[in-house]
Amino acid sequence: MTDHRAIALFNQRRQAISKEKSYYNKFIFNGHFSIFLLILLGAFIMGYGNWLKHIPSGIPYALLASMAVAATSLFPLRTLLKEADRLFLLPFERHMSIYMRYSLIYSYLGRILIQVAALIILFPLFSKLDSSNILYFIIFAIAALIYPYLGLYAKLEWIQAKLPGWIILFLEWIIFAATYELILGLHQIAGVLLLVIFAAGALVLKKANHQKLFAWEKLISIEEQHHMNYYKFVNMFTDVKHLRSQAVRRRYLDFILPRPNAKHYNSEHMYLFLFKRSFLRGKDAFNIILRLVVIAVILMVWLSQVWISLIVGGLFMYIILLQTAQFYTQQAYGLWPQVWPVPEENVIKGYGQFLYHIMFAIGIILAVTYMILFPAQLYAGLIFFIVGWLTIRNIIKKLEYQETLLRD
Repeated sequence: MTDHRAIALFNQRRQAISKEKSYYNKFIFNGHFSIFLLILLGAFIMGYGNWLKHIPSGIPYALLASMAVAATSLFPLRTLLKEADRLFLLPFERHMSIYMRYSLIYSYLGRILIQVAALIILFPLFSKLDSSNILYFIIFAIAALIYPYLGLYAKLEWIQAKLPGWIILFLEWIIFAATYELILGLHQIAGVLLLVIFAAGALVLKKANHQKLFAWEKLISIEEQHHMNYYKFVNMFTDVKHLRSQAVRRRYLDFILPRPNAKHYNSEHMYLFLFKRSFLRGKDAFNIILRLVVIAVILMVWLSQVWISLIVGGLFMYIILLQTAQFYTQQAYGLWPQVWPVPEENVIKGYGQFLYHIMFAIGIILAVTYMILFPAQLYAGLIFFIVGWLTIRNIIKKLEYQETLLRD
């Protein structure tokens, strides 16, 4: 494999990944979710604009911004390597440098928009804090665009040196944050000098790795993990065949999932238990829904406007319930219906009960948050439960219709 073929191989895999993402994006960015994101963006812009009019004093904005941007500067390394490469590409190891060069560019371009968005969000803040001197923010923005690539470069060489991965992440975060803090603190020369020192350290590490073998196992495992994380996210919107699900005990939630007694140990209550168990023991869906609830609460508190907070809470209730569709397909078309066949009405009934349990739990959290924010309008919190009830009713009707079509 010459350098030309290495480039062709990388481009072929990049196109395959792009094709796969284009396919799944049709399910992710559907009409409902796109509207939700648009309204969420509008709510954020409104809240951020109101906050900028009355910026609280006494807060170290430079330090907090430096820490946040340092975290967004830690781009994940994407190699697009596969398990079979450790065998079939092993004879061409000396040509992998050009392949990895393209992987660094791919990794950088894949996340740079997030970095640009962070800089756009921070610009109005620092412009208002010091409108007479904006040069320091320009230098900060340039450093924030350079550091991610240097970080990817250093991470690759660190992996080649077979050193623990968490150490380089911690070191990069500390160095990035220190550089940004120096620049935002009007010590631009010291910040730029630290950036140059980091780049020189990465080059020294590369020279030390010149004679070392290619880290096939580690780089392949990193790529597999990134791919699995993507599948876990997509699985919230549609079924992913390649996903390997994992279970977590979560003993602190055992009280929500008691062992069924003899009265409920039958086909009538079987699927409610299975749906609840797959949700509470699942490693990914539970965490994602929990994050959505936390984001909803934070936005409601941050916006602190009667109608806007109510709309945001209702939208999150709607979108969370929609993302639970994966549980129906997992249980209704899984192993249990073959081991213990039951009428499909029981499956839909159990799924509806499961959705109501989730709706009441989320509704209580949102309603309590709203009641604390606006005690005089606490009755309006019922909107969250009404939205949840209407959403579940619509979901169940669609499922019953789909099952009718399958039966015919």
